[in-house]
Amino acid sequence: MVSSKTKILGILGYPIGHSLSPLMHNAVIKKMGLDLLYLPFEVKPADLSRAVDAVRILDIIGVNVTIPYKENIVKYLDKISVEAKKIGAVNTIVNKNGKLFGFNTDYYGFLKSISEKITSGNKNVLMLGCGGVAKAIALSLIDSKINRLTVADIDTVKAKNFSEGSFRQIKVVKIPQIPDEIESADIFINATPVGMKDGDCSPIDKKYLRKDLFVYDVIYNRETQLIKDAKKIGADFADGLDMLVYQGAKSFELWTGKIPPVDFMKKVLRRALK
Repeated sequence: MVSSKTKILGILGYPIGHSLSPLMHNAVIKKMGLDLLYLPFEVKPADLSRAVDAVRILDIIGVNVTIPYKENIVKYLDKISVEAKKIGAVNTIVNKNGKLFGFNTDYYGFLKSISEKITSGNKNVLMLGCGGVAKAIALSLIDSKINRLTVADIDTVKAKNFSEGSFRQIKVVKIPQIPDEIESADIFINATPVGMKDGDCSPIDKKYLRKDLFVYDVIYNRETQLIKDAKKIGADFADGLDMLVYQGAKSFELWTGKIPPVDFMKKVLRRALK
């Protein structure tokens, strides 16, 4: 039962209706018997700074941050973690007595979800997208000592800024160069929002996919066209569900100091997506 003692968690984004984080976290809160409530907060771009102020004023103990604010929100925080600073993006905020600390648990979540595929350390990876989640993925791949990471984005300015930040060792190519680059790739990652909405096409023509190419799509709220295409040709694949769970578990630990049941979180989400 919600009372005056109930502490609030939440997620900031725009739009926010696609997020499964409230379902996942509230299920864990109930299972663990904690006096917490996790709420979705749809925040328009013009209201972001005021939303951050509200986290302080209302004593919200922590929030997740999703599209499109993972990078823009950094300037409103008091301090950010080493990983978040390298990435230039935050997806988790912890409120400690009115001071807001930013973390990037996407880094941890992606690495945990794909660790079996990159254990050899000699993989070539091609990734579409240069946004906040792409930066977290890039850093985790670099720290895993992969052989080569190539990225591309339809926004050439964003791609240029990406390569001039903490990721100078990354090769940045233009969209028309993707067919040439994917030939030598062992792993293909979609780190764009393409596929999130019903009816979205794949971010890459299926003729460029191969059976020996591991396909990873960060989208988790539906089976995307990219995943369907990978299935059809018998390629190994993964969606963003495990990444969502692992990053969420890390966020929960930062907020509460408690380790949530990861397998239970996965079951909750898989049941909801069915």
